[in-house]
Amino acid sequence: MRFWIVLLSGLSLATGAMAQSKPSPAEATADQPSARQLALSRRYVELSQSEQMEDALRGIIMAQASVAPTNRIPDEDRLFIADLTTELLTDLLPEMLDSLVPIYARGFTEAELTALVAFYETDLGQSIIDKTYVMMPEMNQSMMAMMPRMMNKMAVRMCDRFGCDADALRGPASGESGPQGKPSDSK
Repeated sequence: MRFWIVLLSGLSLATGAMAQSKPSPAEATADQPSARQLALSRRYVELSQSEQMEDALRGIIMAQASVAPTNRIPDEDRLFIADLTTELLTDLLPEMLDSLVPIYARGFTEAELTALVAFYETDLGQSIIDKTYVMMPEMNQSMMAMMPRMMNKMAVRMCDRFGCDADALRGPASGESGPQGKPSDSK
């Protein structure tokens, strides 16, 4: 559980920093999107979904659960948590997607939205969407494989700043230490 808290905290900080480092689409243009931009944006959101989305979400959730250092959770419970998380995300998905409509409408011009819709209405566009969702669990697994290194580096840097023991902060489940408990690639 500590891994998830640290990971989510780190990702929240990174997301917040990215949001502050560049203007949001709303700040980039003060104009409100037109009704046409909103309609095109809604169509783009609809087209960018796939029947593979639920399977992709479940694959990502299961992959993350399997690499968590707190693998003391019985498989049956891990499966229940993955199923529950997938179910809840799937239930919230329409609302989450609706929230994207005005963001895309403000961020893209009408010409860009028209081009996106035109492309994703084609067989090629739909094939790309479908394949993207099929590849998502594997892409996520590739990214998650880098997380222990990032977390180790983060532990060392945080302890350099706050004066703590990086090995204690990382915990025994990280598996990324070098000789005599020293991080393998600290800075």
